[in-house]
Amino acid sequence: MYRLESNYNKYMVAGYYRLSVEDGSTETESNSILSQRILVKKYIAAHKEFEGYGFCEFYDDGYSGTTMDRPGIQKLLAGIKDNKIQCVIVKDISRFSRDYIELGTYMEHVFPFMQVRFIAVTDHYDSNENNGYRGSVGMDTAFKSLLSDFYCKDVSEKVKSSLEARKKQGKYATGSVPFGYMKNKDNPQELLVVQEEAEVIKRIYSLSLAGNNLTEICKALNDEGVKTPLEYKNLRKKQDRKELLQEHKYWQQTTVRTILTNETYTGSMVYNKSKQAGAGQKKKILKPRSEWKVFPKHHTAIIDKETFNIVQKKFFHRKETERIHFSYPLKGRIYCAGCNRCLRATRLSGGGLSLYCANSKLRSNNQCIQKTVGNEWIENVVLKEIQLQMGKLADKDIIMKETSEVCKSIKVKKQALLAKLKQDTEKLVYEKADNLERYHKGLITKEELLKRRDNITKQSKEIKQQQKELEKRICSCIEEVQNKQNGYGKLPVYYGLDVLSREMTEAFIDKIIVYNQKNIDIFWTFSRE
Repeated sequence: MYRLESNYNKYMVAGYYRLSVEDGSTETESNSILSQRILVKKYIAAHKEFEGYGFCEFYDDGYSGTTMDRPGIQKLLAGIKDNKIQCVIVKDISRFSRDYIELGTYMEHVFPFMQVRFIAVTDHYDSNENNGYRGSVGMDTAFKSLLSDFYCKDVSEKVKSSLEARKKQGKYATGSVPFGYMKNKDNPQELLVVQEEAEVIKRIYSLSLAGNNLTEICKALNDEGVKTPLEYKNLRKKQDRKELLQEHKYWQQTTVRTILTNETYTGSMVYNKSKQAGAGQKKKILKPRSEWKVFPKHHTAIIDKETFNIVQKKFFHRKETERIHFSYPLKGRIYCAGCNRCLRATRLSGGGLSLYCANSKLRSNNQCIQKTVGNEWIENVVLKEIQLQMGKLADKDIIMKETSEVCKSIKVKKQALLAKLKQDTEKLVYEKADNLERYHKGLITKEELLKRRDNITKQSKEIKQQQKELEKRICSCIEEVQNKQNGYGKLPVYYGLDVLSREMTEAFIDKIIVYNQKNIDIFWTFSRE
């Protein structure tokens, strides 16, 4: 992604080049990575002030300038943060960023604060010669960057409108294809039925019509040895997915539900199903079904409309239930010995948690644990094992006197600070998003937006600084114990604690394999030898 020349010294000049997907589709020599590199090199050679300075290069090929989430630019910014780069040179400002707000933040605040010189060759912009981003020449530059921002948004809207128009004409202008179909190689906008996969879909609908629920349908398919959609896809595309390396591949309830509620199988093309979660966000959220757009008789149907409508009554004529997420110390580290899947938790009437394998009912005669296992029992076993391992390391009395009280006190403070940090951070994130939305609606000016953003950033840094200071104290305590225990690590820090915590789990437990209600294997993050 970047190259660092051997003549590195205290003052480093960085060249940055970017070629977007849009540039590549209508590629001209003036926008190529090579031409940008030559231009920057010529500029440096023509200015004697750069003689003897170190030089490094960063580039992003095929990335849009509307986002800063680019590998090359992130490495460049990391070098600036580490004070390794004091000057950045680009062909023009749009190569660095096409987002007006982001660009202004870096040119008005970040670069001046870090004392980094910024040069845009063809825009004739040099931060050393202009009085800030809004100086005399800077005003022209700012206006150009604003136009660039508008251009990107205009292109984005035109692309969306073009796709919308093509879909209204009945053209399949979507990247992904549902299980059971494939794109026509001669006409990518046409869907063709994959007969073998279509038979599986018909089987799923017939099982649903017979009164089977999602779990029962999965069990029937798994017992019959029916390939999963991922396996079928791999047969056609020869993918190298980590899911395919698993020994046990099961049909899951979510997969079956998706098939049973997908109107595409009736021969209709369904689009406009999602929308952007928020201004400037990539995440999308599902729209209500009433807002979806449907193009009927678009392709060959696998399921008739009447059958599809009957099946839908099972899913859309009942009260929605919200899934409850539990938090407990060993969450994400307890696995089934039969299928190596992470166990799920359910709340008992008495308030405790019971763990179970979601795959246990998806297939007959499988090796998964068939009964639930008490989470409290596993936690007690793990805690005793941790205490046993700690007891073998050194003289417990000495360790307790020197570290127990100090570390317990620090741990309590850390937990309180982390809780406050999480609460305050969530509040600041919400406030930042709200400010951005108010700016796009014209309720606040750009200056007010930047002022509020700086204030939020300052508050966030203050909170994180408190956390870092406490982390240093914890590290110091741990290092002291490590020195006395001949490299036995973090274990002695937890002497005196008789309750299993998430922090202890992360420090010591790699994974736990459950065979039944009485037998488990614990895999540690350290060696017991």
